[in-house]
Amino acid sequence: MQAKYRLRNVCCLFVVTVQGLVGANVVCSDDQILGGHTGSTTGLDWHPDGQLLACGCFDKTIGIWDVKTGKRQRTLSGHTAYVYCVAWNRDGTRLASASYDRTVRVWETKTGREIHKYVGHTAPVLGVVWSPDGAKVASASLDKSVRVWDTSKGRNLRVLRGHTHYVISVDWSPDGKQLASGGFDNTVKLWDPRTGEETRTLKGHTGAIEMVSWSRDGTRLASGGRDLTAIAWLLPEGKQVHVFKGHKRRIESVSWRRDGLQLATGSQDGTVKVWDVVTARTLYTLTGHEKPVRGVAWSPDGRVLASGSDDHTIRLWDMSRRDQGQK
Repeated sequence: MQAKYRLRNVCCLFVVTVQGLVGANVVCSDDQILGGHTGSTTGLDWHPDGQLLACGCFDKTIGIWDVKTGKRQRTLSGHTAYVYCVAWNRDGTRLASASYDRTVRVWETKTGREIHKYVGHTAPVLGVVWSPDGAKVASASLDKSVRVWDTSKGRNLRVLRGHTHYVISVDWSPDGKQLASGGFDNTVKLWDPRTGEETRTLKGHTGAIEMVSWSRDGTRLASGGRDLTAIAWLLPEGKQVHVFKGHKRRIESVSWRRDGLQLATGSQDGTVKVWDVVTARTLYTLTGHEKPVRGVAWSPDGRVLASGSDDHTIRLWDMSRRDQGQK
């Protein structure tokens, strides 16, 4: 079976039941491959209801996939360069996208219509996230800044400056009171989005940081970077809880499982790893992508893990069945 085809209920796959093995690579018959993009699939985000998956792509489009059928429901076009990151608002009615064309765009989910284009960054935009209340969007750029936008009026509210190199990723805390950003200056910075004040700098990485992500309960922050490691930080103390080591090349993306007990990382080495957050041990190493993995994202219910890659595919990994195999 060639990797370019979508796998669903295919009899030539087999299910391996693994008991008590750490780092197991379990092949599940319900894993799927979504193909059709003509460029690297990068930023991924699940619709809040878990039925749709949005993907930014280097072919300048955004794909919205129905994960139940494995079919692309809609393609959003308008960006004039790579789309690096996508993010749904809390109720799933709007989708934001960040692009190398230096813009942030907001789309109406139901119609696919572009309703806002935010212009202000002077270099490619690689990160975008909604505030929990949906009133604002934050974006991270290679111009070394984070910008906060008013989504109702489409205007720039403030510019957060403090990083001394590219800013690649930004995430909003679940309570809406803090922003976190990761930069090529090897630091994670925390900000008060209301004032634009930098409140803390977290140091520990020895290479550029590719992604930051808050846990659902807001007590921890994960960062992954070019030093081949991911770090879990305890907040508000800013203390390192664990350093996750095992990838052979840089980590491009990180994603918390809903329960906060597992962390997924995607790497340039072509693998996805799932870590036990309590012990920092590898639970699974997921192989199958033929090129570097750019993005990872857990489904809202924590049953499926999605990954996007330079091989132009999205893979959906059935993690609930793997967990059953570990019992």
